[in-house]
Amino acid sequence: MAYAQAKRYGEDLVRIYQQERARRRELEVANQKLRIVWATAPNGLAVLDEQMIVVQANPRFETLVERHDCVGCHLSELIPSQQLTTVLLDAAEHRTPLINVEVTLSYPSHQRTIQVMGAPLLTDTQQGWVISLFDLTERKRLERLKEEFIDIAAHELRTPLAIILGFASVLDEELANLPESPASESIRAIVSAANRLKAIVDELVDFAAVRSSASESTMDQFDLNHLIEQAVRAISYQANQAEVQITLQSGGRPLLMSGDRIILTQAIGHLLDNAIKFNHRGGTVYVRAFQENEHTILEIEDTGVGIPVAEQEKIFDMFYQVEAHMTRRQGGLGMGLAIAKRAVELHGGHIEVSSTVGKGSRFRVVLPTVPKEPLSSPRAQMEMAHRQTLAYGEDLAHAFIAQRALAQRLRQVAQMCRELERVAQSGNLSEVCALARQIVRETSIEAEAR
Repeated sequence: MAYAQAKRYGEDLVRIYQQERARRRELEVANQKLRIVWATAPNGLAVLDEQMIVVQANPRFETLVERHDCVGCHLSELIPSQQLTTVLLDAAEHRTPLINVEVTLSYPSHQRTIQVMGAPLLTDTQQGWVISLFDLTERKRLERLKEEFIDIAAHELRTPLAIILGFASVLDEELANLPESPASESIRAIVSAANRLKAIVDELVDFAAVRSSASESTMDQFDLNHLIEQAVRAISYQANQAEVQITLQSGGRPLLMSGDRIILTQAIGHLLDNAIKFNHRGGTVYVRAFQENEHTILEIEDTGVGIPVAEQEKIFDMFYQVEAHMTRRQGGLGMGLAIAKRAVELHGGHIEVSSTVGKGSRFRVVLPTVPKEPLSSPRAQMEMAHRQTLAYGEDLAHAFIAQRALAQRLRQVAQMCRELERVAQSGNLSEVCALARQIVRETSIEAEAR
């Protein structure tokens, strides 16, 4: 019996040893995979102890912070950012992950923008943080190039567009008093197409103005209810054409706040435009505004097609379009929500969206009643310049038409003068007097026209 027990014990040891060896092989393979991933990861990875000292860093991390002896360094030496340190400590205290902290690193010859993500490391044997760095430098450069292109396009397109729209509008006015002809229909088509192009250019100008507002601006105090009413009046014609009803659900009390009323009105207009475009005929847009604690809340809710959950984080990106076939049917560049988001963020607020496909969407704008910092924006000056350019184009068209008419009248007067000279030579006094009176009348008309 003792021999049998010893034999079974030996067999159990062999089986346990084989299982342990198999687990060890699996651990070696997993460890090797982790080392490869750690060494070749496209983002920078680092492990920090509870004193924020780097205890381990991969090559990409060292490349991003441009230092090859990171182990043993304090995080603030590598990434000098008080905001990052504060968020890390807060994440450890509340045991929450760290997400999307953007830091700019300055070097003698260049700057690098990185996004820091991570989470607290809390085990029985080690405490600290694991952080990950993503290089945003190239993305930021491309965004700046895209914004510069928008600025150039917005300003360079305005002058030729103003001339086209001005001439076409004047011709349309002239032909309106004449019998209907193919030319009248063609001119109306030109005016309609020019107005659609003007709407696109206006969108570009609005985006450029909101972006430039981040650096300079004018502070104003106003009642948000008045801004909402202005935006609703401005878009009421579009709502009627789309057979969409706009319902204001105001609390009746003033909603006083400070900011740039022009770009906020523009933001409300873009949110209303979005709610109308993607609504059903016979649908409704509800507009609510109220104060909640120290914030002013604006809600715009529609009964339209809704937004899929996967798309809700992307709809505020420039040029991003949900269901492209629907957006193309509605027209536009898909920049309205991006403009609204920038305008709201400029005032220290944010936009939230909730939506159900087939039932509608609700955009909730949360604004501080008093901005933390003063605002200022050349938005008004840009708007005035835009209007002046369009007026210039129309004035130029009127001047051109008047000059052409004047030249035609002068040719008629010159012809009558030649006729007068011929009649004078024939000695017919009555005919000479009649021609002279006609010449005086024509030249008087031209003098008034001048």
